[in-house]
Amino acid sequence: MTREPVATHRIAHVSDSHLTASGVFHEVLRPAATYSAALAALEGSGIPIAALVHTGDVADEGEEAAYTAVRAVTDEVLDRTGWPVLWAAGNHDVRAPMRQHLLGEAPDDAPLDRVLEVDGLRLVSIDSSIPGRVEGGFEPEQLAWLREVLAEPAEHGTVLAMHHPPLPVEVTAMARLHLTGQEALAEAIRGTDVRAILAGHLHYATSSVFEGVPVHVAPSLAYTIRLTRPGGGVIAVDGGRAAGVLSLYDDGRVGHTSMPTDPAGVLTSTPESVFASMGVDVEH
Repeated sequence: MTREPVATHRIAHVSDSHLTASGVFHEVLRPAATYSAALAALEGSGIPIAALVHTGDVADEGEEAAYTAVRAVTDEVLDRTGWPVLWAAGNHDVRAPMRQHLLGEAPDDAPLDRVLEVDGLRLVSIDSSIPGRVEGGFEPEQLAWLREVLAEPAEHGTVLAMHHPPLPVEVTAMARLHLTGQEALAEAIRGTDVRAILAGHLHYATSSVFEGVPVHVAPSLAYTIRLTRPGGGVIAVDGGRAAGVLSLYDDGRVGHTSMPTDPAGVLTSTPESVFASMGVDVEH
């Protein structure tokens, strides 16, 4: 009998919701609705989610009302699911109103760096936003804090969340908006228990490896960007939205599965019993 690895934790991953105070984005998009649809898809999947991670650009212009709307939409789901949430700040976010109106804390402009422990798994968000800039980076004090956090391994390791991903950028125009100082980040996580890095910012799904750690980028829940030829600029589309599910397995492996969140009709539904009679028996 073949044994499949068992997931010890499954982490829901969303990014770049870009809510606005007016409720409208780029004149036609309704980001509260697309964000709500993503949470509904995750909740309705039946997947035993251990926590929700949002990797930034929660609001498009850092407006107080936008963060209040995000909190209302999220709390409605959390009241039913009980999911703990880890938030990362993006380049469109503004730290003080995000703290006050989303996190319920005193307004402050310091970096939003956080640690969330979930059943032996350590989730860490580090703020890659640079106020007034689009590209990302970290202050030396942040990396010193990260090294201190990671000095003691967690039972099930660590997942690191940030807005700007430490990976090659495939859309040429977006490469100018990348994460700076990646060598210092690599040094900070080298030899630690970091098992995966979650990020956003690029508005398209992609993955890579950084310092031996898999990096997974979730597409935007507001609009997505198409891959284009080098020098082809940026093409934004109203579609292709998805959430991610990060699975951490008992044999040390990790996986990241994309879950489409745009409306789609069901073509067919095949019950589990049909597959039970096929192929090799699988033990979980």
